[in-house]
Amino acid sequence: MAPPIYCDLGMLARNLFKVGYHPGLWQLECKTLTSSGIEFFTSGFANQDASKVMGSLQSKYTIEDYGVTLTERWNTENLLYGQIMQREKLAEGLMLIAEASIQPSSGEKSAKLLADLGKEKFNILGKIGLNKGDPYIAGSLVLQHNEFLGGASVNYATSSENLEWKLALGWTNEQSTLHAELVNAEGWLVSLFHKANDKFDVGVEVGKPMATTNEQGEQVPSDWNLGVGMIYRLEGDALIRAKINNKVELGLGYQQKLREGITVSISTILDCQNITDGSHKFGVGLSLQC
Repeated sequence: MAPPIYCDLGMLARNLFKVGYHPGLWQLECKTLTSSGIEFFTSGFANQDASKVMGSLQSKYTIEDYGVTLTERWNTENLLYGQIMQREKLAEGLMLIAEASIQPSSGEKSAKLLADLGKEKFNILGKIGLNKGDPYIAGSLVLQHNEFLGGASVNYATSSENLEWKLALGWTNEQSTLHAELVNAEGWLVSLFHKANDKFDVGVEVGKPMATTNEQGEQVPSDWNLGVGMIYRLEGDALIRAKINNKVELGLGYQQKLREGITVSISTILDCQNITDGSHKFGVGLSLQC
């Protein structure tokens, strides 16, 4: 089995803090597969603060004989997206992707060509593309030796001459995953994921993002952050989520599978430093699949 691509390193711990939380949103997802093999995925979001409704419609069709998958997507921001993916047929472990998007109202365009080759001990990825008129070249390499993982990633925007590089080291087995990353010698991240048993997962993340640039072009240093997250699986296809960070923001979530193909989830983010008048957020999600 090939190691993951670079952006998937540390994903198990990262998902504990992102997946299943939708604060401030009413969310609806519908997924179905037609008899002809076309997969439709529809999602809708209603922002409670801005009273704004957003949605998207995606269709996906796979041609098994050629290993080709065609994907099309449209959203309420009038963004049109298309992707062609070819996997495994030309060579074992090889994936080729061509994708493009356009927003007719603003004229913004983006496109990229990607090639990924995954073997038993390595995964190498390269891509070229255009992001809002700025061409870029990117690549990554992940090496695996027994339970140890190491990776490097670079992204160079040619017109702005902006170079971003990342280095990562990790260790993984069936129960635990340790991940450390350095970004441009400025930002860093360390995460740990541990599967205590079939019911309980826990993870820790600590890091300091890179400095950001404000509207005046000045560098604004970022603060370090620390978070602890967990998932506990209950009986009857239900689970609870919890997370907390060094800003004392507490996230809680509950997910229940009502019946086959119907899952409901609720989540909240509480500002524990200002319980009485803090910026608390609540969200509800409903997922339908048939």
